[in-house]
Amino acid sequence: MSAPSTEPPTDRRRVVVVGAGLGGLAAAVAIHRTGLADVQVLEAASKLGELGAGIQVSPNCSRLLIRWGVDKYLSNNVVLPRYGRVVRWQDGEVLSQAPMMPQIQEKYGFPHWHVHRADLHEALRKIVDELKIPIKVNAKVVSADVDGASVSLHTGEKIDCDFIVGADGLRSTMREVVLQGEEASPPFVTGDYAYRFTVPTDDMVDDPVLADCVQVPMAIGWWGPRMHVVGYKLRNETIFNVVTVFPDDGTMDNTYKMEGEIDHLRELYDGWCPQVKALIERARPGTVTKWKLMDLQPLQSWHRGKLVLIGDACHPMLPYMAQGASQAVEDAAALAQCLRHLPLSDVGSVFQQLRHSRVTQIQKYARTQRGKNHMLDGPEQEARDATMRDASAATRSAYAWSWAAEDGEPPKPWNEGLFGYDAEEEALKRISKLGYPARIE
Repeated sequence: MSAPSTEPPTDRRRVVVVGAGLGGLAAAVAIHRTGLADVQVLEAASKLGELGAGIQVSPNCSRLLIRWGVDKYLSNNVVLPRYGRVVRWQDGEVLSQAPMMPQIQEKYGFPHWHVHRADLHEALRKIVDELKIPIKVNAKVVSADVDGASVSLHTGEKIDCDFIVGADGLRSTMREVVLQGEEASPPFVTGDYAYRFTVPTDDMVDDPVLADCVQVPMAIGWWGPRMHVVGYKLRNETIFNVVTVFPDDGTMDNTYKMEGEIDHLRELYDGWCPQVKALIERARPGTVTKWKLMDLQPLQSWHRGKLVLIGDACHPMLPYMAQGASQAVEDAAALAQCLRHLPLSDVGSVFQQLRHSRVTQIQKYARTQRGKNHMLDGPEQEARDATMRDASAATRSAYAWSWAAEDGEPPKPWNEGLFGYDAEEEALKRISKLGYPARIE
């Protein structure tokens, strides 16, 4: 990395974002907002859209989306969960129930949302349109020149720019450009698959087994041996999102998504508590999808020349911590500040410094959470359940995760460091500490 320049950049920059998923659109918005860049988004698919259903957007992400004006296109669709509940798989015993909203907003200044992935994507797309950021579909990027800053499409068209953002997901072409022959493992299976489906809440409110799930909005996790189920309301509380996670059964070797088999779903959760079984009985053919949960070995570098990777392209988030979308949006915010304040030659290295430790810790605890969710019944599980039943502050603190001390800052309690984090503000602080003339406002 070169020595910090004495003046912040003032030249206008042309930025190409590869990928129009949540991370790519967030990057386009954040970079445009710097006022120093013209952004173009390239998407390989023939039309925009997002797969999947519900996601959880915690305050570290909602603060950015609200700052960017995205919330005005989400207000009719977000759900504000009042509790987070954990339930034992076999008998439905409530092991813990922690308050969420409005307490989270009162403490961290911004809300926790449950939102449909497609609704968040559409809200970001509307902001992109509002800002007149062009999106080119049917634009599959097959190669990039990271020194001269250009990308080449499958059609042969070459697009010149000043900087490239690789937001093209787990099967990233831009990651291969960054690696350029370096040894790296391809995405690998986690050992888990997932079934996803939704149930109309109108079908649940009069059911004596399921009514408790929808009386107030909350996130519910049913934990069991090697498997778990998560459920919460979406779209102004009109649908109940269900995700069931279970061991890899070897049926998806050549694909990562396929139509789900309801009979198989019933078999998997035979013996589980009545609520889980009743939810599965409401799954409808053609509406259940089966997903292979994939991961990626840590990369040594997220950047090369004038190309930087963000989101799943460099650090996929397993679903056990509900931080995938939030971390992609944080990446976008931090990268925009790097592009705003740094010479292009330093953007990649400083961005990785900013983000690497944080996302690595979240990834670590997501993997740890998987083991906590999926404990086999026995002494360890009984000890876990006893700890969860004990609501005392002393017990909670003894088992709480914390953030590692770094950059002169002491360790922080996990929720404080996760929810209270402002990616734009932290980027500006770090840039300034490194000696660059960041304009802290």
